[in-house]
Amino acid sequence: MLNNHSLSTSIGGFSMMLFLASACLLPQSANAQFGVSPSQTSNFFNDFRGRASQLKSTATAARSGDVVYDYESGAYKSQEDQEGFQSLQQLLRSDREISQPSVRSGSSAFAARAVGDYTSYSGQYSQSLSYFAPTYSSDPFLSGKRNIKVGPVNIGLGLYQGLEYNSNVQRAPVAVSDFISSTLLNVSANYRLTQHNVLSVTAGIGLDHYFDHPEFAAYGNGSYLLNILPGSTLAFDIKAGPVYITIYDRVSVRPAVNNAFVGGASTGSFGVFQNDFGIAANWQINSAWALVLNYTNTWSNALGSNNNQFDRTMNSLHASLTYSPTATWILGTEGGVSLLDYAQPTLNGASLFNWGTFVSLPIGKSTTIKLSGGVQIFEFDDPTVLAPLGPGDTTDLSSYYYNFSITNQLNARFSHTLTIGHESSINLSSNFITADFVNYGLSMVAWKGGRFSVSGYYERAEPSFFNPAFPGAQADVTQYGLDFYYTHQISSKWRAGAGYHFGRTDSVAVGQDNDQHGFALDLNYTISAKAGMNFGYRYFLTDSKGANTDSTQSRLIMGINYNF
Repeated sequence: MLNNHSLSTSIGGFSMMLFLASACLLPQSANAQFGVSPSQTSNFFNDFRGRASQLKSTATAARSGDVVYDYESGAYKSQEDQEGFQSLQQLLRSDREISQPSVRSGSSAFAARAVGDYTSYSGQYSQSLSYFAPTYSSDPFLSGKRNIKVGPVNIGLGLYQGLEYNSNVQRAPVAVSDFISSTLLNVSANYRLTQHNVLSVTAGIGLDHYFDHPEFAAYGNGSYLLNILPGSTLAFDIKAGPVYITIYDRVSVRPAVNNAFVGGASTGSFGVFQNDFGIAANWQINSAWALVLNYTNTWSNALGSNNNQFDRTMNSLHASLTYSPTATWILGTEGGVSLLDYAQPTLNGASLFNWGTFVSLPIGKSTTIKLSGGVQIFEFDDPTVLAPLGPGDTTDLSSYYYNFSITNQLNARFSHTLTIGHESSINLSSNFITADFVNYGLSMVAWKGGRFSVSGYYERAEPSFFNPAFPGAQADVTQYGLDFYYTHQISSKWRAGAGYHFGRTDSVAVGQDNDQHGFALDLNYTISAKAGMNFGYRYFLTDSKGANTDSTQSRLIMGINYNF
C-alpha cells in the first residue's frame, strides 16, 4: 500500500526526510475527525482562508523546477524565481515523520482520537498538509506553479516508482515476506477560465502490486490495489465581489484503522473509499471582519470483507467569524453541526455540535500562540443491536474542548512548537472517544548541511463505552513516544539520513500493551533537477506485553521519482 511513510523515502535528493518537523513546527492543531473535532475543523478554515492568495501564484508560465541547495539555510532555492523561494517550514509540509502509521509503515503509533477519521492518516502528530492537496507531492518546489503548459492549462506531473522487500507484511509473530511494487502519479493542474475563476485538480493516484501474497493487502480483490491519496481534489474557485467561493470534490482510497491496538498488528486495518463534496465561501466583510461558511457532504464506504459496518454518510455545516483590525492578532468564533448516519445499525447515528472561541496572537517577530475552547454536544441514536453484533453504547456527550499551541522560531536555524489539547471525536468501537494530548517538536540546522529534528507525543484516550464482547473494542489507552531524525546534505547530489522511533501503548484491556522501536536509514541521489533516486532501510521491533504477539519487520526500499 502506498503510504505516507514509504512515500517519504521517494522525494528524491532534495527534500528527503526532513520529515519529523513537518508535523511539529507549524502551528497546527491535533488531528481528529473532520467535521466533528473542533481542531480539525479549525484547520480547514485556516487552510481555506489561505487558498485565495495561493491561487494567485498559479497564473504563471511553465517552469523547469530547477533548484539549488543552500547550505546555510538548510533548504533549496529556486534558480529561476527567488520570489518563489520556499522557507524551511514550507518545504517540511511535503515530508513525513517516521512514526506516521499506515497499513504497511510498520508503526503502531496510531492516535486513538483519530481512528474514526477517514480524512487522512491517523498519526499522533498534526497533519500539516493542505485539505485540498494530496498527502504526498512529487515536487515540493512547484509552489503553485506548473512545469508543463498546454494552451491555457498549467500541468504539473510527477511519477514515483518504488520496489520494496518486506520481511513481515502483516507484522505478525509468524513472518511472511513479500516484494511490493508501488507506483504513484502526482498531478497538479489548473485552468484559469477568467481572472477570478479557476478550475484545478490536485491528486496522487497509484497502484500497489503484491507479488506473492496479495491476500495480505488491506483491501482489494486481486494483486493490484488502487490508491488515491487523501487530499486529491477537483475544485472550482470563484470570486464574486468580496466573496470567495470554492466548490470542491475530494476523493480518497486508502487504508483505515479499527481500534485494535493489539501488539501493533495490522489486524485492525481495512480499506476505505471516501468522497467529500462541499461548497465553502469566504466573505471579507471589511478590513477587520471576515465570515467563512462551509457545507460538506461526506460518503464513506469501507472496502474489504466484513467491514461494511463502517459505511456512513455525514452532512456538516460550519461557520467561522473572525475579527482582526490590525492584521496581526485574530479573535474569532467558530463551530457547527454534523449529522451522522451509518448504513448498518451496528454503530449509532448522531447529531454532533461544537462551538467555541479562539484567539491567535503574535508575540514579537518570532512567536505565535493560539488558544481555543468551547463546548461539544453529541446526541446519539439508541442502539438497535447489542454485542457481539454491536457495541451497544447508549452514551451521549456534553462536555468542553480546548486547544493551545505555541510556536517559536528562535533564529534562522532553530524553531520549536508545543501543542496541548482536550477534545472528543467519533469512534469505531463506541459512540465517541475523548482524549488529552500533548505534542512537542523542534528542528535545528545543526551545522552546514546538517539538520536535526526531534518530536514527542503523549495521548490519554477514553472511549465512551467498553464492551469486550464486541470485536475490536478498545479500552482506556495511554500512548507516548519519541521520534528522532538527522539528515545531512553530503553534497549537492547526495543526502543521507538516520532516524529512530520509540512508542509505548498502555491499555486497561489485557493483551493491548506494547513497546515499539523503529530505525530508519536513507540515502538519496539527485540525478538531475527533475529526477532523483532513494534507498531506504526500515526495521521495527514490536514487544507485545504478555500477548505472545511480538514481531519484527525489515523493509528494503528502492525508488525513483521524476518530475516532468
